[in-house]
Amino acid sequence: MKKYDAQEVIDRIAAVATAVGEQAGVGAMETAGGIIGYLAENPRDLEPFMNGGIFELPLDWHERHSLTWHDSKGIVRHPADVRRARQVRDLIKTAATGVQ
Repeated sequence: MKKYDAQEVIDRIAAVATAVGEQAGVGAMETAGGIIGYLAENPRDLEPFMNGGIFELPLDWHERHSLTWHDSKGIVRHPADVRRARQVRDLIKTAATGVQ
């Protein structure tokens, strides 16, 4: 695994967060925080991120870290709570439809 200079990593995170934030209509600061949170929990994904950006991360990268955030209602959310809520919704949906 290649070693990266801290400034290089910070610059890359800022650039990717700015681009994604602009495209998604969300804040780059929040996006950068999500990227840092994900990479802190999944350091092996640093090299793919540095080489290919956010699209090299799993689709649910924004839920696979331990940093909290404010949702659209101003409530502080934890990714683990969001993951559990999704699992419960999926189980209820499966029970109701019989389709997995």
